Amino acid sequence: MAPLVAVALSATLMLPGTSMAATPKPLKWLVSVGGQSPDKGRQTNFFFNRDITVDVGDTVQWTQATNEIHTVTFIVNGQVTQVPTGSDFDGSAAAGSPQFDTPGQNFSLRFTKAGDYNYVCLIHSTMNGVVHVQPQGQSYPKTQAQYDVQSNILRATYGAQAAALQAKGLVDAVAKGRSQNTVGIGKLLSTGSLAVLRFLPTQNVIHAGQTVTWNNLDPETPHTITFGTEPPGGPFGALEPSSNVTNGQATISSPGQAVNSGFISQPNPAFPTFGTTFSVKFTTPGTYPYICALHDDLGMVGTITVLP
Repeated sequence: MAPLVAVALSATLMLPGTSMAATPKPLKWLVSVGGQSPDKGRQTNFFFNRDITVDVGDTVQWTQATNEIHTVTFIVNGQVTQVPTGSDFDGSAAAGSPQFDTPGQNFSLRFTKAGDYNYVCLIHSTMNGVVHVQPQGQSYPKTQAQYDVQSNILRATYGAQAAALQAKGLVDAVAKGRSQNTVGIGKLLSTGSLAVLRFLPTQNVIHAGQTVTWNNLDPETPHTITFGTEPPGGPFGALEPSSNVTNGQATISSPGQAVNSGFISQPNPAFPTFGTTFSVKFTTPGTYPYICALHDDLGMVGTITVLP
């Protein structure tokens, strides 16, 4: 056999029991950010799946699945910063996405160093996740398909819990009588939270001269009770009460009159709030539509009908 042919054959033929190792190709892993009911009124503020294992060199892509605001943020040494999607990440400096508020928005990082990397949503206090990065070439504990199945189970479980929370919230609100309304209800869990972005009940009927009080029962999500013209400046333009609100109370004498509660929520270090309740006295019969200036685009609207 000619020497050159022998060399070529020895380079391509493998002895029995031996194998030629191939360098594994980097993979892209997918994580969904948040979840919501079809009417957007129930939000499940979790990363699906929040706990994944990847190789050095792999990329993780987070995709927004809801209209509620979220971020993907890796805090390092107390620092928070945004980086371009697709950036390399080794844990030495902070990295994060911009605020997401539209389904389909996404953010990705390529992990270049082994380690465990925790991340959070800056908007929701208990919404967190972790990426375990192992040396390249190790066996993955789960496939993307297995993570997806696990995520779907969790998404359905949390969705059912949110639906039960909404049903109980409505029953409790109705039992309190027409003078009491609930403005949002929620629940904190160890890896995320549930939020019902609805006035409970959505419609209420009272008589002229009566007062309605709204109570925010969500442990972290702020809301507003906004009648008439919405304050300028987008949702955060409604942060402070309007000038005709005093100590969380106002009087409305005609449909269309502008009254804004300001942010109503449980105490929250992320922004100023103006108590957990807001009251309005209605002096004139009519139909009074109102909104939550933060979540009206998710369907958080209500109506007070005032009879003589």
